[in-house]
Amino acid sequence: LAIITRRGIVSVVEILWYLLILCDCYNLDVEHPLVFHGPNGSLFGYSVLLHQHAEDSWLIVGAPVADSSFYPHTKNPGAIYNCSVWSSQCEQLPVGGVRHCGRHCLAENDNQWLGVSLSRQPSKGHVLACGHRWKNVYYSSRDNQNKLPHGVCFRLSPDLKHASHIIPCYKDHQRKFGEGYGSCQAGISNLFTEDLMVMGAPGTSYWTGSVLVYNTTSNISAAYVDDDSEVLYGSYLGYAVSAGHFLDPQSTEIVGGAPQHEQTGKAYIFRIEGNTLKILAKTKGKELGSYYGASVCAVDLNADGLSDLLVGAPMFSSVREEGRVHVYINQGEAKLKEADFELVGSDSYAARFGETIMNLGDIDDDGYPDVAIGAAQEDDLHGAIYIYNGRKSGIAQSFSQRITGSLLGDNFRMFGQSVSGGVDVDSNNYPAYVSSGNRKTRPVVKVDAVMLLPESLNRSIAQCTENGLPAVCVKVKVCFRVGGKQIPGNIELKYNITADVHHKDGFPSRFYFSGNGTSNVTAGRVKAKHEQLTCATHQAFMKKDIRDIFSPIHFEVKYKLGEHRVLQRDSGGLPSLKPILQQKDEYGNVVKNNTIFARHCSWENCSTNLQVSANLVLPQNMPYFALGNGKSIMLNTTLVNIGDDAFLPKLYLRFPSNLHFIKVLEVIKFWSVLSSISDSQLLALCISDVLHFDLAFDVLQYLHQKFRHSARHLWLYSQKKHKLFLTIIDDCDIPEASFIQELKVSHSVVLQFCGPEDKTCRMVECHFGDLEVGKEVTITMEVELNPRVLQMSPVSIC
Repeated sequence: LAIITRRGIVSVVEILWYLLILCDCYNLDVEHPLVFHGPNGSLFGYSVLLHQHAEDSWLIVGAPVADSSFYPHTKNPGAIYNCSVWSSQCEQLPVGGVRHCGRHCLAENDNQWLGVSLSRQPSKGHVLACGHRWKNVYYSSRDNQNKLPHGVCFRLSPDLKHASHIIPCYKDHQRKFGEGYGSCQAGISNLFTEDLMVMGAPGTSYWTGSVLVYNTTSNISAAYVDDDSEVLYGSYLGYAVSAGHFLDPQSTEIVGGAPQHEQTGKAYIFRIEGNTLKILAKTKGKELGSYYGASVCAVDLNADGLSDLLVGAPMFSSVREEGRVHVYINQGEAKLKEADFELVGSDSYAARFGETIMNLGDIDDDGYPDVAIGAAQEDDLHGAIYIYNGRKSGIAQSFSQRITGSLLGDNFRMFGQSVSGGVDVDSNNYPAYVSSGNRKTRPVVKVDAVMLLPESLNRSIAQCTENGLPAVCVKVKVCFRVGGKQIPGNIELKYNITADVHHKDGFPSRFYFSGNGTSNVTAGRVKAKHEQLTCATHQAFMKKDIRDIFSPIHFEVKYKLGEHRVLQRDSGGLPSLKPILQQKDEYGNVVKNNTIFARHCSWENCSTNLQVSANLVLPQNMPYFALGNGKSIMLNTTLVNIGDDAFLPKLYLRFPSNLHFIKVLEVIKFWSVLSSISDSQLLALCISDVLHFDLAFDVLQYLHQKFRHSARHLWLYSQKKHKLFLTIIDDCDIPEASFIQELKVSHSVVLQFCGPEDKTCRMVECHFGDLEVGKEVTITMEVELNPRVLQMSPVSIC
């Protein structure tokens, strides 16, 4: 008799709502234990399910090989236990016995493995519990033929007081083991949606497998029939099942895992068409023996309305059975794109990571569903569970929390064999989850943080004071707004501000915070009220003699939750849990911003204009240098910047190999500021007009530097084509605070002559005829000035 069973079964005696576990904690509580005990050797906790009805919350536990107190003459039928989350007391439910099953049916409830799988209807609250080893012994008792392991499921009412059985594989006159549904073993996996009961039947058609669906609204049954031999014999289709919205948000499609297909495994997505299931899409495993498809989970990871798919391969081996979970993102119309990474947990030896995958719902309140993945044999069979968070891009590649079973005691085994979630058992508006060890979900604090900086920093203006002296500073304003469900009281936030985070290598930070000496880091804390903006301002001071004024000034704020006291509930219920900070994608709980130095550039794009010139000074001012005729030569090099400021310019000199560098004799530094007015026109109405115009210059006074003698020079050029005589009267208004000592105004005296198009001059054309070489010609011109010209000042006549 071939019977399919789950791999890696170790007796689970206790289910603990327990903490004190070494883990990278996120928001699953690990500090408040509730302990649930079951019979020894019963596999108590092989399956678990959180359930809620009316005002009551329960933990439903499957114990597949337990004895039944309601059917004492049945050998190890398995049992379903109902445990109160308020009192930690468990009682066995009166379910598990089948008496009348059909015309050619005789029930054998012994060893039926009731509790191998559990699921719950999301809204109405019915519970589905299955035993895949239930057998029809009608033909074996009459004709000594094989027993037929059809499998059985029980539908429990929301109050858990009534149950009815379902035997989906029973067919009248079907008597052959292995053929058709004779040994389908329905219920090894199951799922209850709003109106569909989905049951895996891996023993169908000689263990090709199938998935069975029963619509509770229309009472129509559907199943996958492998007429086209798409699924091979021995594939175990139905070993794991799930359901989701792959075609559109309103449709429901079925997922089935086939971990033995061609020894590499497959997962199938089916569309329901009447009473049949049609293959819509499929994915394939990559490694022989990886058991790809042993677990499947349809979950909308990126919250786009379409289900994505996670497929477990718990026996994937790089050394031995570390396990993997494959991620597929739905591109629309059930077109799945595999992520360029696989989930690996801790990649531990013989962990079987991926044996269980469960959609937990949005446990961290970020708008994206989260999942739990079990590695039941990790850490020498103690087990572990990993929490992965959904993201806009799909799913985080790294787990946010790892919860191990190693500290629950040496007798505790297979932590993570089964996982359940999605029910708010303690009324904190967050779904709890349970996995051979119950876990509540801590309230999540969502923080919107922002850092405000000035658009630019004028390093010539001291806006702050430090120790009574003027100082240049940047005012950094950080603001927080906190939110979340069931967040009690004020929330304390601690934060660190780092100034000039990305300063150039080899240069110290250009800013520091008062009170920390020269440290560019400061700390603070605020008490934030729910949905109210809370801000704090800090001053970052500029150091003296900074040289890099071109690189942006980057600031960074990192924040975390401070201490938070939560009072015990007066109702005597479960203890209130301390909130935890929501983890964010990419940079996490970090805020970044930057500002720049105001540069006052002449050019729009702040362009430098470096010009270099050089000349050789040879012995005796000779135009050439003869080898052996002297000992040294000198190179004079000049580097000038006639554009905007240049940051730390360097001049590199390269010499021929037969010359040996001695030293730099002298470095002469000087500074000059060139100001120009471009495209400016001054219109003269007549040649005797007196023109007045103002020129203003912005002068930067560099703090922390000595005052130098500075001068401003003004050149005036005329476009006239004749000689120009000007009288210039200058008046310079220099503020008392200025360090300018003089202003020199000059003009260019240039002899210019009339051009062909100059209307102010008269053109005279002279004809001389043939001239012999060497002859001289004298031209005499007589100019008469009219009365208007004679009345003009002599200095203005041209």
